Amino acid sequence: MTAAVAFAACAVAMAYPDSLFQRAGDRAAAPPGQPTEIRFPVISDEQAGNYPCSVAIGLLDADSIPDLAVANYGSNSVSVLLGNGDGTFKHRREFPAAFLPYTVAIGDLNQDGHADLAVASEGSGQVTELLGDGNGGFTERHDLEVGGGAYSVALGDLDGDGSLDLVASNLNLNQVTVLLGRGDGSFKPGVSYATAHGPRSATIADLDLDGSPDLAVACFNSNAVSILLGNGDGTFRRRKDHATGHSPYSVQWGWIDADTLPDLAVSCLASSSVSVFLGTGSGAFRRRRDVKTAAQPYGLAVVDLNGDGHADLATADLGTSTVSIAAGTGDGDFLRGIQIATGRSPQCIAVGDLNRDGAPDLVTANTASNTVRIFLNRGRASRP
Repeated sequence: MTAAVAFAACAVAMAYPDSLFQRAGDRAAAPPGQPTEIRFPVISDEQAGNYPCSVAIGLLDADSIPDLAVANYGSNSVSVLLGNGDGTFKHRREFPAAFLPYTVAIGDLNQDGHADLAVASEGSGQVTELLGDGNGGFTERHDLEVGGGAYSVALGDLDGDGSLDLVASNLNLNQVTVLLGRGDGSFKPGVSYATAHGPRSATIADLDLDGSPDLAVACFNSNAVSILLGNGDGTFRRRKDHATGHSPYSVQWGWIDADTLPDLAVSCLASSSVSVFLGTGSGAFRRRRDVKTAAQPYGLAVVDLNGDGHADLATADLGTSTVSIAAGTGDGDFLRGIQIATGRSPQCIAVGDLNRDGAPDLVTANTASNTVRIFLNRGRASRP
C-alpha cells in the first residue's frame, strides 16, 4: 500500500484496491458492437453494527485478502470483517469511534506498512484515527478536531510529501477542512476552505492535469458540486461551483468517456439521478448529462463492472433498497439501468475484488437491516 493511493469511502462513496485504479483504456475492451452483460448471481449478507452508513474495502491484516470496515452510526463503532478470500468473511470485531460516525476510509496514516482507519463523526466534529496492528486490530485511537458536522472523510497525498493527508466535509459549516499528515500518524492543524452549502462528500483527483490533487465536493443544499483546484502544497484555490441535479450526495471521479481526461459523477437524491460531467482536462467540464436511477441514490461507484473497457455507474438507492447499475458506452452515455435488491435502506456502495477472481465486486451498507450485502460479480463480455 502506497501513501499516494487514497482508500476512500461512502458518503465519499467507495473503496478501491490498487488494482482497480486504472484508465478505462487499460483494460481489454470487448470487440466493437459486442453486447455486454452485468451479473451478480452470488449475493450474501454479513451482520454489522447498528445503523451502518459507510463501508470501505482494504487490506486490514497481513494475508493480502480484501477486508471490510463499516462505520456504525447508531452504535458509535467501526465493524471490521476480515475476508476469507472467497467473498465470505469472518465474524466481525467492533472498535469504538466518536459520536455518530458516518464515514470510514482506509489508508496507512503512520507509514508503518499497516492499514489504518479514519472515521468521520458527524456528532462530535471529529475524525477518529484508529491505527492498525497489521492483524486486523485497531487499538490505538486518536480523535482529530475538524469542525462541526464532520460528515465524510477522504484520504490522499495533497502536498506531495509521500504522506497521506485528510479532507473532512463540514456539513454544518459549508466548508471542507484539510489536515496535512506528518507521516507518523499525526497531523498539522486543519485549514478550512469554503464550499457551496451543505457539503456531504468529497473526492480527490487531478482534474486539471497539473500533477496536483484537486477536490470535488457534493453540496446537498445548493444543488452544486464545488471544485477546488490544488496548488500542490496542500492548499487550494477559491472554489468554482457547477450545477447538478437536486440534492447531490456522493461525488466520484473516473474516466467515463474515451479521452482519458478525468470526469465526475454525482448522485442526486431528490432527482433520482446521477449527474455526469465530462472533463476538459483544465478543471472545467462540458455540459452535464443526467442518468436516471431508482429512488434516492446515496452512495455511488464509477467502475468497469463487465470488463468491456468502459466505466459503468452503480448507486445505492435508499428509497427502493436497490443497487442501480447503468452500463457505460464509452462516450459518456449509459444504457438503461437495472436494479438489484439490497438490504433495507442502503446508503453506501463500495467496490473491490473480494474473491480474487479479477472482477470488481460490490458491497452495500444497509442502515435499516444492520447488514452489509455482498454482490460477487460474474459480469463479462457476452459472446455472440
